[in-house]
Amino acid sequence: MAFDRQQWLDRLLLSSIPLRKIDGNGNPVGIASGCLIDYLGVRIILSVFHATKRDGNWAIEVGYEAGKGTQLYKPGGFHHLGKMKLGDTEIAEVDFSYREVAGDLLSYFQEIVPPGAIKRQALREVFQPDFDIAPGAEEMYGFAGQVLPEFHEPSSLVTEMRVYPGLKYVGTEGDYHVFELPVPHPGHEHFQGCSGAPILDTQGNPVALVCSGDTDRNVILGISLKQ
Repeated sequence: MAFDRQQWLDRLLLSSIPLRKIDGNGNPVGIASGCLIDYLGVRIILSVFHATKRDGNWAIEVGYEAGKGTQLYKPGGFHHLGKMKLGDTEIAEVDFSYREVAGDLLSYFQEIVPPGAIKRQALREVFQPDFDIAPGAEEMYGFAGQVLPEFHEPSSLVTEMRVYPGLKYVGTEGDYHVFELPVPHPGHEHFQGCSGAPILDTQGNPVALVCSGDTDRNVILGISLKQ
């Protein structure tokens, strides 16, 4: 079957789960991204540790409901991984976090137009990942994430979902896969909120979660899901 670029771009858009950091008054104060998967009979939200930490004040954006506003699901504190070498007393934290969620949890991508009507709606993806898949130089990769957050009092947040296709795998460094951007790196502020978003190949397989970037090398680094 011929590669359908538009279909792939649409899938990238629906691959990333918006996460909201909520303060004690229920107001949004931060953003990140995640990835929903079904694994060993449970549904899990994946993200990255530098974004979620161990905090229990993160919520998954489920979708907007007329008359009720944006509905959130609060999974509780995220778990994380650590690793250590035999004979070493230091534990290195892995930039990866996760939390089991309700088995029927779903999230919707929506276009909302004034005065709060849903113009378009699509179900965000829940993956059944194959962790044996590793990236290759012959493939193309991409991700999507929420960026440019605008916080409006008292409890409103507006973000923009952007798709970043055309990444090329150039190598693996420790736990991280390295992907070259197709254009010059625009600066870290343009990816703020994308941390934790899944990086997909053209078949829709998630191979990594967005962690960081390097403007000098013009790359994005993603924590390896296989690792």
